[in-house]
Amino acid sequence: MAVAQKGFLLFLEHQAVVYGALAKLSIRPHHSYFQDWRDEGILVYLNYFDRYRDPLTNAAAITKFNKLAWRFVFLTLMQRMQKVRHRRALEEAPANAAVLQTTTVATAPTSLEQSVEVKLQLRQLEAILTPVERRVLQLRLAGLADTGIARQLQISRQRFLKVRKRIQVKYRQLELEGFLNG
Repeated sequence: MAVAQKGFLLFLEHQAVVYGALAKLSIRPHHSYFQDWRDEGILVYLNYFDRYRDPLTNAAAITKFNKLAWRFVFLTLMQRMQKVRHRRALEEAPANAAVLQTTTVATAPTSLEQSVEVKLQLRQLEAILTPVERRVLQLRLAGLADTGIARQLQISRQRFLKVRKRIQVKYRQLELEGFLNG
């Protein structure tokens, strides 16, 4: 408790560290979310203080700590903001732009005719995919989750997401061509 209290007292003396990081991130006091990010910044500052090992015995040591703390707060909040933006972008994406779920078509085929159509679409799609894209599609259609596919192919989750997005673009392109030709 004494360490947390010391950290909070240091923060109160040097609040500009957190406010400076917020300003650099263009989070202004008039924004509705300012207090949330400020509180988040305070917690990051206190967490950094808790992990900081050098003694803060003089003004030079405190200045050094605050410079490092500013960078830590700034980078941590920036990373969290990017995650929030990414999450919002996914939530706001139109329903027809949803990622591949179990199949590449919106609904499961209900008749033999639809089943044949789906197989034809998949063949057309596989014909224009790269080997990696084709493997991702096959694993996705087999029911594997995103993380499982990335792990099996030994690629990062971000790389997997990029590959999946390329598959979606190619599928939509085929879909559009089908509508134009049909």
